[in-house]
Amino acid sequence: MASRVRVLAVVALLLLAGCAGLGGSGDASEAQGGGDGAQMSSGGDGSSQPVAADSGASAGDDGNIQAGDAAADRAIIRNGRMVVEVENYSTTADAIAARARTSGGYVSDSNRELHRNDGETWYTGYIVVRVPSEEYEPTQSMVAEQGTVRSEETTTKDVTDKLVDLEARLTNLRERRDRLRTFYEQANSTEELLRIEEDLSSVQSDIERLEAQKRSLEQRVAYSTLRVEIHEPAPEPSAQQVPYHERSLVAAFLSSVTDVYVFTRSLLVTAASLAPWLVVLAVPVVGGRRLLRSRSLPLLGRRGGSKSATEDGDGGGDAPQQEPTGEPTGESPDDDA
Repeated sequence: MASRVRVLAVVALLLLAGCAGLGGSGDASEAQGGGDGAQMSSGGDGSSQPVAADSGASAGDDGNIQAGDAAADRAIIRNGRMVVEVENYSTTADAIAARARTSGGYVSDSNRELHRNDGETWYTGYIVVRVPSEEYEPTQSMVAEQGTVRSEETTTKDVTDKLVDLEARLTNLRERRDRLRTFYEQANSTEELLRIEEDLSSVQSDIERLEAQKRSLEQRVAYSTLRVEIHEPAPEPSAQQVPYHERSLVAAFLSSVTDVYVFTRSLLVTAASLAPWLVVLAVPVVGGRRLLRSRSLPLLGRRGGSKSATEDGDGGGDAPQQEPTGEPTGESPDDDA
């Protein structure tokens, strides 16, 4: 019993000595100024100044590096639109296309339209280029140097989560495809082979569809799209027209000749346009008139025959009557007197 008491007393003394040692080292470290994470350094004038700990600076740098890496790992789809006014449409469009090809991109779409007004012509249109994502901003700067930028906008879309989801689904489908292939090799009956083959075909179709979606997203992330609308300046409106009564005689005569020519040509064009329709409409009209005439002739013959027969029947029993003549008779009123 006494031996146990001695052992316990020795253990207690050792524990007390260890706690005292730990407390002393902590006080010493605090006396040296390390408690707040900063060290005191004496300057040339004997004054003490706080110096930031290297550990805090390195921790901040590590945080910035990690944030930059996280932003760089994001999958961003970027689309832009710029409206520029330039002096020459063709020169600007060719320069933009050359820039896209030089940076590893290409022209995906383009359009150009010619405008006319009072003998003046100018072009408007657009060109759509796809360039690597890292070349998007340099391409914008190059376009801005071609003329006056009227408007500019850029839209972004983060598809990182969608790509991660597609990759996870593809991983699961590929594992299922591998298992189905194993089951297919171990199948013992024709029915089981057909069922596994059907499932395998369905899984393979899903894999190909998801892979196509993933490739499309990766392509859109790798290449940014920039649509550049190019406008040449429209000509300024012409000076105020000269009043009609102040125009020169030669100009008035030539204008009249031009109007007569335009009117005559318009009539000829109209006649040429209506000629086929007149021919088409004349055929049924002429045919109808001939048909009506051919039907009316027998009726007229019948009516004439019946009338002559009626006249013959009425006067068949009577003697023919003499028509009075306008010649004077031998007797006159004077003779009677």
